Amino acid sequence: MKQNTKPSLLLAGVRLAVAMAMAMAMAAAWCGAAGAQPATTAPIALQGSGPYYRLTLPLGIYGLAARSDLRDIRVRNADGNAVPYAWLRDEAAAPRFSSKEVPIFALPASAADASDDASLGFRVRPDGSLALARKPARQQAEAAQWLIDASQLKGGLLQARFEVAPEARGLFAFRLEASDDLRHWRPVGGEEQLVRLAHGGQTIERLAVELGGVHARFLRLRWSDPQNGAPLTGVAIDSVQEAEPAAPLQWSGALKPERCGADHCDYALPRGLPVEALRIDLADVNTLAQVGISGLLAATPTVPADPAPVPRNPLYALRHRQRPPVAPTGSAGEVPLLDTVVYRLAQTGGEARSPVLALDGARYTHLRLRTAGPVSLLGAAPPSIVVGATPRTLVFLAQGAAPYSLAWNAVPPKNAVQGGPPGAALALATLLPGYSANKPVAADEATVVLPQPPVAAVDAAVAAAAQLPVPTPPDPARKWWLWGALGIGLLLLAGMAWSLFASLRKDKAAAD
Repeated sequence: MKQNTKPSLLLAGVRLAVAMAMAMAMAAAWCGAAGAQPATTAPIALQGSGPYYRLTLPLGIYGLAARSDLRDIRVRNADGNAVPYAWLRDEAAAPRFSSKEVPIFALPASAADASDDASLGFRVRPDGSLALARKPARQQAEAAQWLIDASQLKGGLLQARFEVAPEARGLFAFRLEASDDLRHWRPVGGEEQLVRLAHGGQTIERLAVELGGVHARFLRLRWSDPQNGAPLTGVAIDSVQEAEPAAPLQWSGALKPERCGADHCDYALPRGLPVEALRIDLADVNTLAQVGISGLLAATPTVPADPAPVPRNPLYALRHRQRPPVAPTGSAGEVPLLDTVVYRLAQTGGEARSPVLALDGARYTHLRLRTAGPVSLLGAAPPSIVVGATPRTLVFLAQGAAPYSLAWNAVPPKNAVQGGPPGAALALATLLPGYSANKPVAADEATVVLPQPPVAAVDAAVAAAAQLPVPTPPDPARKWWLWGALGIGLLLLAGMAWSLFASLRKDKAAAD
């Protein structure tokens, strides 16, 4: 029996080691599940043969990336290697703005209801502009639609500024269409309104309409109610020429106020989002108030300050020419952005609502609506807001094997060395041999769908987020499950150890 003592001890030691390893593995698995990090990659879908692809990033990326300027973004191939990419528009030629009064022509509702002497014909001049071939009999005040000649403008059409007769009062709803040949028309946005009202001793005017950068030679305005059209006296259009047009605005969900004071309400913004447009939705009908809109900066930034953003909303540049761009700093502060009148008024033709407001594209933690009086001027319930931003677009080279993925750092790396880490964005001239800032980049399209839970951060749920991003607290139920699993593992280990020692005592007794 003595000859079997050492092998028994060896076998017992092996059993004990295996038991400890199993317990540690169980604990590690549970700890890993409890502290699992969110996904930091998303697959990219390609369209076309490449080799260059253009990828517009959803706004949800700002809530995922560690840096608000997206410097931690990478594009990786199937082997996990970073592929070359560059940001679009960063090096493109500066946009050129122009404003010009354009010819307008009163039209009947349709050719069917126009008599012979009222039919309207055109001839095209050598420069491409329109001229009347016949004199219209219809009075301009009775026009059911208007033709706007934008053929002499170059680039995208940003906004139309209408002039109406001084005596015109009311709400005038209409729709716009665009064409290049006067035969095929396509819609421009949805129903819009021209507004000139007197309310509470104040005159409210809304005579400018955004055109969204549409490229067209002609516009056609159709009154929603032909019997209630405004007598137009002139139209001016602001346009922009740029080699790389901006992507269309993307919008958040409705954001509720995080807190309200005696004369203001503060709205938490999606983290890192460069806000370029704002819509204020008043809760109560027949509400009108003067408000000042400000941006609130973070009191204590969690990461080093990012470079000041370049304003990407041309409408803000047009409407606020004298206001310098705001550079985010690390100090707390309230940055005044604009003063306006917000309203929601019931009219015969429908409701008149405040237009979308253009902002500077800087990054704030909150937007503040400050009233000229008690905050109850905004209604019995505070308004909700919706914010919009222009998504950023990158161009990458499909180097290596597909599939490709978008990658980012969920948390800023500690002790990161400043400079150009592997896979960082290149200059467009480096990525694209022969690149010209005055020409659009030739690239096929690519798309990406971000992980669903973090994308919801851009939705209304994010409005309840704190001023600065904070780690999500652990789930108490998961915590107790973890401790329970560890306790069970320890009990199993203790039982196996007790069984082992009992076996050793029996072996020793048998040997004696």
